[in-house]
Amino acid sequence: MEKQAHVTCADMPAENDDRYKAYTEDHVNNKTLQQDIQKVKDDTLGLAKKLEALDDSRRKILEENLEGCSIEELRGLEITIEKSLHNIRLKKTELLEQQIAKLKEKKERTLLTDNENLSGKHRNLEAAALVANHMTATPAWPRDATATSSKADAMDVDTELFIGLPGTRRSSSRPETG
Repeated sequence: MEKQAHVTCADMPAENDDRYKAYTEDHVNNKTLQQDIQKVKDDTLGLAKKLEALDDSRRKILEENLEGCSIEELRGLEITIEKSLHNIRLKKTELLEQQIAKLKEKKERTLLTDNENLSGKHRNLEAAALVANHMTATPAWPRDATATSSKADAMDVDTELFIGLPGTRRSSSRPETG
């Protein structure tokens, strides 16, 4: 006689668990996959609409398709362009101010360097002039008699010295008497 195998749930817990896990994973994965596919489709559709709107805006900004625009769209486009121009002008002003500041700093450094160089040259010229004056200054007692006599001829000095006997002195302001 053959023995029938009597199998109970308690005998196959691991096998049942594996089959349950496989079923739920497939079912959950299938559901998740379908949700992901639908989300990608929705995102693609949304991006296509945004791309079309951007392309229309680009054409409007480039003045390619203004005939079909309403007055409100044209006003909105005008406001957008004015805002863009305002931002561009602000950036341009900022960049120009930065350039001017850099140029001022550079000019100031150049002027300071030039001032230092000129001050040094001036000090050198003053020192050279002082040395030249000291070298060419006439001594108190002439060493060369010919140089002294030519200088004496060129200058008359009134010393009120009188050569002669005392009491016979004459003043240059009185006329001589006989």
